Amino acid sequence: MFAAALAAAVFAAEAAGRPAGPADAEPVPSPAPDSAMHALRVANWNVENLFDAVENQEKDPETQKAPDWEFTPQSWRHWTESRYRTKLERLAWAIDKMKPDVLAVEEVENRATVDALVETLREKHGWTLPHVAHEESNDHRGIDVAILSRYPIVSQRYLPKTGPRGLLRADVDADGARLVVFALHWKSQLGDKSVNAAVRRNEAESLRKAFADALAENPDAAIVALGDYNEMVNGLAQVSGLETVETRAEALESANAGPEGFRPYNLVNDIPEERRGTFFWNQSHAWNTLDGIIVAPRMLLPAEESGPVWRASDPAATAGFAVPEMRWHDGRPNAYRRSRKYASGSGGDEVEGETSYTGYSDHFPLVTVLARVEQAAPAAADETAEEAPAPESAEESTAPEAAAEDGEEAAQAA
Repeated sequence: MFAAALAAAVFAAEAAGRPAGPADAEPVPSPAPDSAMHALRVANWNVENLFDAVENQEKDPETQKAPDWEFTPQSWRHWTESRYRTKLERLAWAIDKMKPDVLAVEEVENRATVDALVETLREKHGWTLPHVAHEESNDHRGIDVAILSRYPIVSQRYLPKTGPRGLLRADVDADGARLVVFALHWKSQLGDKSVNAAVRRNEAESLRKAFADALAENPDAAIVALGDYNEMVNGLAQVSGLETVETRAEALESANAGPEGFRPYNLVNDIPEERRGTFFWNQSHAWNTLDGIIVAPRMLLPAEESGPVWRASDPAATAGFAVPEMRWHDGRPNAYRRSRKYASGSGGDEVEGETSYTGYSDHFPLVTVLARVEQAAPAAADETAEEAPAPESAEESTAPEAAAEDGEEAAQAA
């Protein structure tokens, strides 16, 4: 009930006439200083090209340009320090509206950009995510994933061979309750489809193994895998290797199957189809649900049953997050782009006016609210009852320059 009430406060009712993106969300209020730790707001966001303005990656011997040259003042983007700082401020503004306890981000250039985002969020809005897990990937564009947390990260691991951007694991200690968090960004679908599908299949198999390893450590581990899967929610279940299922009932059937037979569940399946879109692909004029929050099946168990301390039992607790400023009038994500204002010149001709940078990212965030379930202590035995035998031991609003930047993904996302 608590998670449902909290989710209802976070996600507003459907907005009439929207395409298949999320409904307008309400900014999340700050928790009271002495509020009990009963829920955990977990979010994922592909923040789209969070690069600094310095060419600090290894240069190509032939071109003498690094992959991040594109994000420098000399490039066609004219990516300056001011533009970078403005993007940081806009991302921080949106994150403050979400107020996540744990946030996975994709498309960050390096640890310095992550730290700058954390500091901007703290300095401008007072929301702190001081604990960070990040590793440099081998991606040809130099984009990484990272995990930001309000609570201590007690351990982290990085699996670089799972795909171009690797798989990052961070174990978060949220007031004594452990949450295993994976962050990922799978290979895009641009380019050779058979090659890309093979890469994503390897990434899927690697994620399943990582889940299985965590469940072998603790069968009641609370595990969430946050990221940009570059697979539609329905297509994700068809990716061999991960073995996700599309309904809660199917996942719960595997709740006691252990590390070998478990079937993970994508919480995006809980969102009505008309509200699942997190990315709008302009070339096909279609909404996509490429982002996901996948959980271990035992997290779906009702609170009265023994299981993980963090539960995703409430189907109403997951949604895309988009306050009105984060979308265009037709519902699409308001991506961070250069905008120009025009004014009437002499003779009625339009003349170029002020240039500004607006928007946030080409993806909407996903947010879910996990509920904390404290395990009940064993009932005291009746003094007159026969002593039970000991158990056997068990193993353990100006339009952007679309022509210049709208199709950037096609040129770079392979």
